[in-house]
Amino acid sequence: MSLADIFLACLGGGSNAGPQAPYLSAQEASQLPLDAFVHRSLECAPSALEQSREFVDILQGHLQRGANSAQVARIVSESLARMGGAGASKATVDWACQLLMLASQEKDGGNPERYRPPQAAGGSYAQVTGSGNGGWETPKQQQHQQQRPQSGGNVYIKSFFFPSEESFSELINFLDSAKTSLDICVFNITDNDVARAIGNAKKRGVNVRIVTDDEQLKCKGSDVERLNEQFGIPFKTDNDPQKFMHSKFAVIDRRAVWAGSYNWTVGARRSNNESVIVTNDSRTAQAFSDEFERLWGQF
Repeated sequence: MSLADIFLACLGGGSNAGPQAPYLSAQEASQLPLDAFVHRSLECAPSALEQSREFVDILQGHLQRGANSAQVARIVSESLARMGGAGASKATVDWACQLLMLASQEKDGGNPERYRPPQAAGGSYAQVTGSGNGGWETPKQQQHQQQRPQSGGNVYIKSFFFPSEESFSELINFLDSAKTSLDICVFNITDNDVARAIGNAKKRGVNVRIVTDDEQLKCKGSDVERLNEQFGIPFKTDNDPQKFMHSKFAVIDRRAVWAGSYNWTVGARRSNNESVIVTNDSRTAQAFSDEFERLWGQF
């Protein structure tokens, strides 16, 4: 089956016939080299579609380590030929199309296009590079580099301090920039302006999840249960009276991180000395995404 045939099959729906496909877990898939990962995931396409988030992350990991779209396309084509070409099932064709589309997004010599904040005006979170652009800097522009830029794309980092309404507006801009997912891990949420931004994200179709502390959940003014009741936003707590769930970070679209000491409370906003950094460094974003998934699964 050629690449053109794959896309035609996507439009036509593919065949539902064929034997039951074997199961492939995301954990096993993550241990495979690229060739084996593509081939096995196509053989076990229903598994890949069922765990699409994890399988997409695995493919993006291969792309970040140097794989490119031509390489993925070649493996897909060869794998489909080995599997019988035109007789491929609908699930196999669907997953093949996803593999090709994800790989085709790669930029700058084989790395997938890195997240850039939306290009809004007015000194917002969206501004990225250089003086005159809201103070955003890429590592190349920093005089004292602690972090080297990755190849391809603009990697940025910026610090914020509280109390500061300017810093607070950057938090709201950060939340408003979420397009697909917003994973929040925070000790407490009592600031109604923050809660409103979270609710707005859910209303525009963002997949929002919250991890928080069980004792803080019952504190006066906590917005987490209200967000669940009003918008259907799922949340989890540590359920351990002997410990605090004291992390404070958020990940948008699995590609940008807000992290620091700042609690999402009116007191932290207006009174406390707090510090935060924001970055789209892919390794940092992946690490915080992994930590959120670990806590979500644990609780």
